[in-house]
Amino acid sequence: MAHNIRKRPADSGPPLAVVWRRIEALRPDPANPRSHSPKQIRQLARSIGAFGFNVPILVDRTLRIVAGHGRLLAAQDLGWREVPTILLDHLSEAEARAFMIADNRVAESAAWNNTLLIEQLREITLDAPDFAIETTGFELSEIDLLTGGGGLAKRKPSRRPTPRTAAAPTVTRAGEWWLLGRHRVGCGNLADAVDAMLAGEKEESVVIVLAGNPATVDTIIRRWQTLTGDTARHAASGRGFAEGADKASDGG
Repeated sequence: MAHNIRKRPADSGPPLAVVWRRIEALRPDPANPRSHSPKQIRQLARSIGAFGFNVPILVDRTLRIVAGHGRLLAAQDLGWREVPTILLDHLSEAEARAFMIADNRVAESAAWNNTLLIEQLREITLDAPDFAIETTGFELSEIDLLTGGGGLAKRKPSRRPTPRTAAAPTVTRAGEWWLLGRHRVGCGNLADAVDAMLAGEKEESVVIVLAGNPATVDTIIRRWQTLTGDTARHAASGRGFAEGADKASDGG
């Protein structure tokens, strides 16, 4: 297939080149009005680790960061020494600051189409079952809310009947809570969730997930165990999730 290659419009600004620069050479802007939470930095680091540093940091002629403060912090967390940058030396001081605000503000005007979003996440899960879906920036608890607790691994109905496979027995019971490292996940009511939250460690990394049904809790636990290689523990008895699965399969 032939493609028409057109010259760059004369009024589109100077050509932009990606240059890798050492992190210590860049100057974070103390007047940057956007803040980056530790959670967002972890999400950015997860994305960069999975996909690479695909969005360069934008800097002015003094190497002050115009856009990309969060990505720089994420790269530092990953132990990177150099990051890709694009020099915006064609912008004046006022234009660079205006662009910094516009770059963040305009992005806020976009909205999610939840139907298409769920379909995209589901297609990723079906095409790459071992892919860590959290690299999209959506946590498992958020995906559970989007799908109403139905999960992502659903295929479109087929006209041909397919043999049914026995579903894994449900381990979790209503009202039970499980410990996933510092996190807690359970199936119960809001009061139980508040009690679990108050009983947990007072750290930002602690996540309390209140699921709508026991099967959803099992799905979250199995996904967490696959990603971390760790074992979830019953909050009350301390038994491992696998032990509960064995009892469930035996009808206990």
